[in-house]
Amino acid sequence: MSHLDAKIDIIPPKKSAFMIETAPDFFRLHTLAIASGVRGTGKTTAIVNLVREAYNRGYYDRVIVITPTYHSNKQLWDILPEGALSEDDVFEPDVLCLKHTKDIINAERAEWDLFQRQKELYDKFHNDMKHKQIKNIRSEQLLAYYEMGLLDDPSMQKPEWKYRAEVPPRIAVIIDDSVGTDLMNKRTAGLTKFIIAHRHWGKGLGCSVFMLVQSYACHEGVARAIRENTCLLLLWKVKDKSQRTKIIEEAGLDITEEQFINMLNFCISEPYSFLCIDFQPKTPEQQFRKRFDTYIYPQEFIHTFVQNECNSNENKMEIHL
Repeated sequence: MSHLDAKIDIIPPKKSAFMIETAPDFFRLHTLAIASGVRGTGKTTAIVNLVREAYNRGYYDRVIVITPTYHSNKQLWDILPEGALSEDDVFEPDVLCLKHTKDIINAERAEWDLFQRQKELYDKFHNDMKHKQIKNIRSEQLLAYYEMGLLDDPSMQKPEWKYRAEVPPRIAVIIDDSVGTDLMNKRTAGLTKFIIAHRHWGKGLGCSVFMLVQSYACHEGVARAIRENTCLLLLWKVKDKSQRTKIIEEAGLDITEEQFINMLNFCISEPYSFLCIDFQPKTPEQQFRKRFDTYIYPQEFIHTFVQNECNSNENKMEIHL
């Protein structure tokens, strides 16, 4: 090994790519999640409950749903807490739905920026009134006070943020039952670009995206560019050997196909249960879970999942979904 004379230090960014602070046992956010399983396995139930938990913890403020089956599955969407989802934020999976979604994100960003300016202006106004005479305040500053209504009503209350915590808005987007629709089939819908840039919309406000599909990789399914950017993968039964191989290869999992199959079989052995793979875990031990609440470890699944069933109960987490 030899070092160059011209030393170039690598300075990491001060801010994390995951802007929402979450509990040690919870996933990093914002996230890109794919839930893959055949009809009736519980994909929507799992994702709705995960988003419900995140909303209850204050990790999300607003949920947007893109699906053609909202009304027929309304009992599932009603699992979300009151106030999380408005029917005005439910869209058909057409070529315009992501434009509407970006409009919402941009509007939330603009509202947050306005709130920040008004709060700063409010504090400056009361400081000026306490320490300055009107004639000594610059005209452009007086105009700003006037436009906010502070000169007409000096006793007006300090601006309050519309959501529970005074932080930039946190948005989750759920895309369900959309394979075969214009959203998935037409490039003009912009799905791949929207998802790859999901953390950057709204001047960095971003959003989490949850995609629910019946097949991890098929002709009209999830594009490879999306699959390879996935942070969280939820899997139910995967019969197709080529799909199992694709998952292991694309995800860069350091496990054998035998381990993968044994882990998957163990996880799906109960109703509404699945294998959860976290590609951005907070610790290496948190990469694999049964559902959301039990850590599992590949080294325990070299031969068969049955003999390891007793071990899983030792690794219970506090995410009760």
